[in-house]
Amino acid sequence: MKQIKTQSGISMVEVLIALVISLFLLGGIVQVYLTNKSSYTFTDAISRIQENGRFAIETMTQDLRMAGFFGCAIFDPDDTENIVSNIDPNGPGYDPKLHDFVLAGVIEGTEGDGLNGSDSVTLRGSKPNQVNVHPPFNVSTSAMIHVTATNTVQPDDIVMVSNCRGADIFQVTNKTTSTKASQNAIVHNTGVGSPGNYNPDNCKGGNAHCLSQTYGADAALFELQTVTYSIAAGAGGEPALWRSENGADIELVDGIEEMQVLYGLDTDDDDFPNVYVPINNVPNTYDVMSVRLMLLVRSDTDFILDTNQSYDFNSNSVTAPDRRLRQVFTTTIALRNRVGS
Repeated sequence: MKQIKTQSGISMVEVLIALVISLFLLGGIVQVYLTNKSSYTFTDAISRIQENGRFAIETMTQDLRMAGFFGCAIFDPDDTENIVSNIDPNGPGYDPKLHDFVLAGVIEGTEGDGLNGSDSVTLRGSKPNQVNVHPPFNVSTSAMIHVTATNTVQPDDIVMVSNCRGADIFQVTNKTTSTKASQNAIVHNTGVGSPGNYNPDNCKGGNAHCLSQTYGADAALFELQTVTYSIAAGAGGEPALWRSENGADIELVDGIEEMQVLYGLDTDDDDFPNVYVPINNVPNTYDVMSVRLMLLVRSDTDFILDTNQSYDFNSNSVTAPDRRLRQVFTTTIALRNRVGS
């Protein structure tokens, strides 16, 4: 009887076949990995772009809607006597672009002087929060105005106290506890601070600045701000949206490559905008009723796309110089203290 030998190994042909099959399987795994990585990178880029764009638009919208807000005091650029600025124009550090809330205008801007030919926009107005004035209602020569203790006012802040008859703008020189625990006394002396408060010759209040009137229960106090938005290089070298509040610059959000601003003008005297133009075509900023913002937001890394992206921005067709992902954000914001006023 013939004895059958048992197999003791595999042939070279079988090894090669197994290697080829393994290579195909490994190639499939690598392809799946690369596809998933590309999908994740693309999705992550979209998410970051949308988050940055929405945050930038929402922040700018909040500030722009408060531009020119003087409480219920009506501001008339042709007759500004009811809005009195007590800021000393000869004081140390005085800058009309930061401290003049009456004559400098509610809104202004520059055209094409920022990074990537971006515009800038500057607005003046109050911050969203206000606090009510409480008794004792001191006479106009008093250095103190008593307000609700839930305020965020600090010494050196520029504030406005306003009622429907008028308003006074001054710099806070001190903040003390009032006679009531739930109140603070906001002090506005002269000879303190930068630029400080100006005291006219006919004021009989000593070092306490004379306000234009005595403010009672119908008055409120607001913090004022001059805010500029612009595009410049951020800390990481990427283009970013910068916010300057009263001269203090803060990098707000990166990835904002370009900003263009158009201004809605009322040219037919119906108190509503009917044409949008760049700032250099605005004859008088008091005619601006709204602002149209256009932001170009890009991904923080290159080679997100297979080819250079084409998009429309500010009525122009553009082909990107790289393979970053970009998205255009556009919104129109009414200056609600101007429209219909």
